[in-house]
Amino acid sequence: TAPVTPAPTVSPTAPPTSVPTAVPTSPPTAPVTPAPTASPTPVPSAVPTSHPTAPPTAPPTALVTPAPSSGDGAVAQEAVFDSEYGVPRCVNTGSSCDSRALLNGRGTVTNGNELNLSNTNLKRAACTDGNSGSYQFDESIDQITVTAGDIESGVPVPSGDFITEGGRAYVTVKLWCWGSGASDTADIYLTKDASSPDWEPLDSITCPGGGAQTIVQAFDVPKGTNQSIRVNFRFNGSPSTCSSGSYDDHDDLIFTVKENPSVTLPPTPAPTQPPTPVPTPVPTPMPTDANDGPPPSPGGVASYDEVLGAPKCSFASSCDSGILLNGRANINNGAEPNEPNTLNTCTDGPFGSYHSDESIDKIVVSKASGGDLTEGDPVTITATIWCWGSGTSDRIDFYHAADASQPAWTQIGPRKTCPGPGLQTVTAQFVLPQGSLQAVRANLMYGSGTAGVNKCVTGNWDDTDDLVISVRPNTSIQGLVASPGKSKHDDVQGQGAIVYVEKDAEADEMEKKLQQMNQSKEKPAEDDGNGEKGKGKGGKALKVKLFD
Repeated sequence: TAPVTPAPTVSPTAPPTSVPTAVPTSPPTAPVTPAPTASPTPVPSAVPTSHPTAPPTAPPTALVTPAPSSGDGAVAQEAVFDSEYGVPRCVNTGSSCDSRALLNGRGTVTNGNELNLSNTNLKRAACTDGNSGSYQFDESIDQITVTAGDIESGVPVPSGDFITEGGRAYVTVKLWCWGSGASDTADIYLTKDASSPDWEPLDSITCPGGGAQTIVQAFDVPKGTNQSIRVNFRFNGSPSTCSSGSYDDHDDLIFTVKENPSVTLPPTPAPTQPPTPVPTPVPTPMPTDANDGPPPSPGGVASYDEVLGAPKCSFASSCDSGILLNGRANINNGAEPNEPNTLNTCTDGPFGSYHSDESIDKIVVSKASGGDLTEGDPVTITATIWCWGSGTSDRIDFYHAADASQPAWTQIGPRKTCPGPGLQTVTAQFVLPQGSLQAVRANLMYGSGTAGVNKCVTGNWDDTDDLVISVRPNTSIQGLVASPGKSKHDDVQGQGAIVYVEKDAEADEMEKKLQQMNQSKEKPAEDDGNGEKGKGKGGKALKVKLFD
């Protein structure tokens, strides 16, 4: 019913060239793993590396051995009293040495007797503490500690190591300072060998305040295993290893130092070879030219002359009394040898104590040029004196006599005031007159004494001392009989030029009161420059006041 379909326009697709693959042409390289070949590992196959491979050691395997206290470890040491030395001593090495309570107090003061007093080294002359005052009101050294370490920015820093040769250490001193502390000073000394002490100064420190105070001082530890500290605590006065004031305290502490082989002793001062006993060439003879002048003469040291009753020097360029005038009368701790050491038997005042009250300790007469002391030479008298309190209440006069065998004293210059407290030097100049055996005199007085006919002062704290000098003749000055300048105002006794000034009622009144002070039997407790003080220190208040 339909037309016939024409023939295809293209030839039919040829049949497949090969039989269709019914199955894979090659087997799988490996069977399909339908599931893991093994069960999953439930935990890591090894202990995680973040955990310790072994349990930590919680405590040490043995207890830590504590540092020994017998001295073989760097630990604090406590001193015990050593009867051989007479002081507290740490016999073992350590990081510190502490006197503890062994130094507390002073002497035999009220309520504060010091144990084993005076706690100063018996290997050398022991010091005697002052016994005036009372505990924790007046001066005392209460504790000394030496510690390995140093002071940094004013703060003591302990090292914790041994006190060792060549290292650093510091000393701590606990003090009781009187009043404001301004009058009290601690002199600190060190010796490298306590068995033969040779004290080297470290410092002198004024109390920083009143009452209980602590001071520290650092130092280099020298060579030596048996060392010692000394503290000299004084009321006024000058630096000393053993001051003698009635309120002074002196204490030592011996400490053991660890040896350091790398530290050597300082070089010996002695030469390695003995000196040549005589010069190998013949010495050059003395010049014969008169213009060359005499050779310099050595200074002379006086010896006591029993006939004259005073120290005397032979010919020399100077004359030094040495220790022959040191002290006054028979005062406590300072009796003067051969007192009174005056040509016409003046009497020294018996009151007070050495280096607390007035004394003349030395007189020296010297010239600037070489050669022996000679008539016409300008010379200087230098008196070393001890001034009480601030020094302003003390006066000194100088005199000379052309003939020591029959002295007629001439005053040299005006009366002088002590320049300060404690040990001081005062000078005066004059020209040596004619006379082969001359003398100089110093009068030191409390207040203002009037020298009598023999030019002595007689106050209870006064000291008069003479020094006799040998003088070469000088023919070019024959007729020179007195050295102070003369004027029409000279007085009839030859006491030097009198200076006339307008009368001053206040000055006259003060001079009267100074003279009253000189003859008094009491002093104020402490000098304020007016001869009086608001509070007592070991004595009655002075009845005589300079100013009302």
